[in-house]
Formats: sequence, C-alpha cells, structure tokens
Amino acid sequence: MQKIILFLPCIFLNIVLPVQQVNAEESNVVFSSVWLNGIDKNLETLIFEEDKKIYIECQALNTLELRGEFFPKHPIKQDFCLISMNPVLAEIDPHVQSVKITVPAEYFQVKKINQEQLIMPDRAAFGAFLNYDLFYGQTSQDKNFNSLAELGVFKDYWLFQNSILVRGLDENKEEPTLALEEVMEEKVVRLRSAFDLDFPDKFLSLTIGDTTTISNPFVNSVRYGGVSFGTNFTARPDYIYWNMPTLKGSAVLPSTVDLYINGVSISQQRITPGSYTLQPGALIQQSGDAQVIVEDILGNKTVQSFPVYINNKLLKPKLNEYNISLGKIRYNYDLQSNDYREFFSNVYFRRGIGNLTTLGLNAAYSEEVKNLGLLWTQAISKYALLDTFIAGSDSNNGSGYSVGGSISRNLNNIYLGFSGQYSTNNYKTLGYDNEVLIPKYDYIFYFSMYDLPIINNFNLNYLERSYYEGNNFNISDSRILNIGISRMLHPNLSLSVSCFKEFKGEQDSGGYLSLNYSLGNNKNAYFSHSTDNETRVQFVKASPAQTGFDYVLGANQRRGNLAYQASGLLKSSVGDLRVQLDQSDEYENNQVIYRGAIVWLGGKVALTKSVDNAFALVKVEDSPEIDVTRSLSPV
Repeated sequence: MQKIILFLPCIFLNIVLPVQQVNAEESNVVFSSVWLNGIDKNLETLIFEEDKKIYIECQALNTLELRGEFFPKHPIKQDFCLISMNPVLAEIDPHVQSVKITVPAEYFQVKKINQEQLIMPDRAAFGAFLNYDLFYGQTSQDKNFNSLAELGVFKDYWLFQNSILVRGLDENKEEPTLALEEVMEEKVVRLRSAFDLDFPDKFLSLTIGDTTTISNPFVNSVRYGGVSFGTNFTARPDYIYWNMPTLKGSAVLPSTVDLYINGVSISQQRITPGSYTLQPGALIQQSGDAQVIVEDILGNKTVQSFPVYINNKLLKPKLNEYNISLGKIRYNYDLQSNDYREFFSNVYFRRGIGNLTTLGLNAAYSEEVKNLGLLWTQAISKYALLDTFIAGSDSNNGSGYSVGGSISRNLNNIYLGFSGQYSTNNYKTLGYDNEVLIPKYDYIFYFSMYDLPIINNFNLNYLERSYYEGNNFNISDSRILNIGISRMLHPNLSLSVSCFKEFKGEQDSGGYLSLNYSLGNNKNAYFSHSTDNETRVQFVKASPAQTGFDYVLGANQRRGNLAYQASGLLKSSVGDLRVQLDQSDEYENNQVIYRGAIVWLGGKVALTKSVDNAFALVKVEDSPEIDVTRSLSPV
C-alpha cells in the first residue's frame, strides 16, 4: 500500500508543475498602449517580453501601417511578432503602461496618394434624343430654309448617332448650285452615322462609322468612314495625362507635403509615416522653379527644389497615347451622303519617355499617298518647350518631305513662341489632292506681355508664308505684322488699339481702336473704329444663364453706307430661339434659328435644349441650391 501512496504524488507533481509554468508565461502578456516614433497612436494591444525580446500582436502592425514582412513571428505564438531588433527599437514603459517603438521610414507601408480620386462614369440607362435645328434665311437675292436633325440612342457606355441635313431650294434659282469639282449638292445629306463605345476604365474608345483621324503637325485630320480605336484622355477632364510631377519621399512622422511653383502654392497633402508617392491633383500647366516642403507635426521642415516644365503636350512617363484608323476617305461630306473614295489606314502613337520628353510617330497609307513622320516634344529644363517633326511622303507626283517645329516659353506674364515649317514641292498629305496647295515656308512668331505699367497688355505677332513659283492657284506670298495694346481706363472701361502692316501682296496697312464699357448685369456697350473708315456701335446683353433673354442692338458705318443690326436670343428649358436682322440701303440679311431636342429616358419624354451625349435624370426641384455639372462643367 505504501508504494501506491508514494506513486500517486509523483504523478500529481509531474502533471501539475508544467501547467504552472505555462500559466506563468501567459501572465506576462499584458495590454499596452502604443507610441510610434514619439507619437501616441491611441492604440491598445497585447504585448509580452521573452528573453529580453518584445513581441506585439501582428495585427497591430497592420493598424500602424507597418510592413509585416519585416517583423518575424514568434515560433510558438504565431499571432505575435518581434519588434525589438535592429534597426527597430522598442522599450516597455511600465509607468504609463505603453510600448514605445521607433522604426525607420522604409518599414512603413508604401502609399500612393492621389489628391483627385478618379471617378468612374456611371453606366447610362437606355435612352434616346433627337436634336433639331431649324434655319430660315432671307437676303436681298433669295430665301432658303434648312433643317438639321440628329438622332442619338445610348445605353451603358455606347452611343449611336445619325445626323441628316435637309436643304430648302432657293426660290429664285433656276439651276442647282454646283460646288468644287462640279459636285452636285444633294438636298438631303447624311452627315454622320457612327457607333461609339467607350472603355472608361482603360481610357479607350472605339468608333465604327463616320469619324475623323487624329490631327498632328504633318497629317491634317481627314473625314472618313471606317473604324477608329485608341486612347481618349481628353474625354475625362478629371484625368491628368500630362507630365504633372510625381512627388516621392518618406517620413517617420505624420507630415504635410506642399508643392510650390514660382512661389505659388499648387497643392497640399497630409501624409502618414512611411514612404509616399504623391500625385498632385491641380490641373496646372506652368514652368519655373518648384519647391517641395515637407513639415512634420513637430515642426521639422525639409525643402527640395528642382526645375519643372509642365505642359499637356508632354505625356506622363511610360504613358502611351495612340490611335488606329482605317476605312475610306470621305469627300464633300456636307454636299453628298456617300462620297467615299480611296481606302486608307493610319497609325498614330506617342509615349512619355520622361517628365521632359515625349516621342511619337504617324504612319498613313493609301494608294495615292503614303506618309511617315516622327514627333519629338522636349522641355528644355524650365525654360522652353520644343515641339519638332519630320515627315516624308510618296505620291503620284513623286517623293517629298516636310520638316518643322515650334518653341514656346511661358513665364509669369510673358508668352512668346515661334513655329515654322518647310515643305518640298512634291510633299503631299493624306486626303488632299492637287487642288490643295502646301506652302513652301510657313512661319509665325508671337510675343505677349501682361500686367504691364501704363499699357497693361502688349502683344505682337508676325506671319510669313511663301509658295512655290508657278502654282496653279496664283497665290502670292504674304508677310503680315500685327501689334496691339490694351488697357483698363476705369474699372468698367477698357481700351484696345491695334495696327497691322503687310509687306507682301497688297502691302496694305491699317489700325483698329475699340472701347468696351461694362454696365453691369451682363450688359456691355462697344465702340470700334478702323482706318478703313468703318465704325461700329453695339449694345449687348449676354448672360451665362441657361434661360432668359439676350440681345444685341447696333449700327455700323462703312465708307458712308449705314447699316443696322438687331438680334435676340430667347433661352428656355425647351430650346433656344434666335432672331437676327441686318439691313442697310444696299442689302438685307435676316435669319430665324430655333434649336432644341426631344429626349426619352426611363419611360419619360420631354422637350429640352439640344444634347450631345448620353444623359441622366437629376431631380433638383426640392433642392434648388444644388449645382448640376457634366464633365465638370455646369449645366
């Protein structure tokens, strides 16, 4: 019996003692507040100390926006992570029951902060609209009536449009009017039929039907019927696609980041500790000296300065802009419905290489004309923007090339620039036949200064254009210089004076003087006189409101002939009616124009002003102070 009695206590001791040891470890786990880099984070979590190492709940690291992969987990208690290790410092303060942690900036989660968060457009409900323009004109010689109708059907991100122009024949004409190339003018003309589909998450658009090519310096935009696919950055006014600087850095304390350009505050953003990538949301285009000032909550400041040239011609680094077009080129689109001719294809591509450089190309092909050109847009530090191109062509008339460029500079109150282009005699562009004459040289220089003493504003521009000798159009060269100044004579009165001089061609010259007096309530009085013995007086009421009545009353005298003008615009919620009268002893020109629309959405039909895209119903009658906008513009 004694052996049994002695055996049982041994079993009891072997079982109880290990349990008491585990309970002793668990008693070291305590609640503690957290201080991070000297700041009380108002956070309580579990911590414990083992072998002079401090552990904290891993989920607290995420709350503190720290990168969990840098903190090893406890080998047994997987919910706790080690925080006392180089370069992280940690200590427990028993007096205030807190753990104080000090970490470098790279241990924080990396954040990309956008001041302006992009908002995805909502999908449109199924709807339709029918725009209509009614025009009646009467002159001394004839009368005519024209109408334009545009049908649109939309849903989600697609829109189908079809527009038709109906011409009224002149009562006094016995023969139909012939346009260039002896093209018969049709009475009913289909102007455009197209299906547009947007991909707003990718900033892409697809168009099937009548559209135009992308315009660039060496291939002018042409109308065609076919397919177009490419980026549509400008359709989203909230998206900054140009070279707005991205600010990168790190902070160990909550801080404020300010961006200044030429001493003017552009944006301000509050950041949490850690590395950050900040995209200012300001829609700016400026050049000069930029400063980034980072100030933490303790008042410590760091300042970084660098030159910038921000312009919407410079794409964001690594951002691609492109368009692919193919189909048949359309001629005389406002005269005939189906004048589609040669097949063509066109590829346009640009890429932001860096904040200061954007490169691109354009390649066009048709049986008549082949074009290939290269684009280079370069900011020269903070001083100027250089935009250059070189293009070649191959046509039935032979091969040719064109080279040109422009340089511009905007600085505070000074704007100046120069652009020029040289083309060989055989250079041709897509969509243009031999009846279009391309100049040999084409130069323009402009210079403007604002906020000047005495004269306030000054501007100068010089244009020179020369053609090859023996051209079929007998067009003479031209050289024209224009100089103008303007000044506020009174808070409500402004003066403008300008003059011009032709050094080629007719070698004419003259001057122009105008006065503008603001009467308040959207009313203005205008007076102008030119050295060509023409004087004009007008009284104008023009309001930006969507409803109301605007009008113009005036008279002008030209070389002894007196004429009178009167026009009125009645703006209503169902359309706009304009009436215009222009009469003198020698002629008369009277017009009546009405523009409106019929819309359908959600089973409801209404008469409204003309629309140009998908729309939504917005109920504001119970909240009259709410602003309604479309694409960031008030409606």
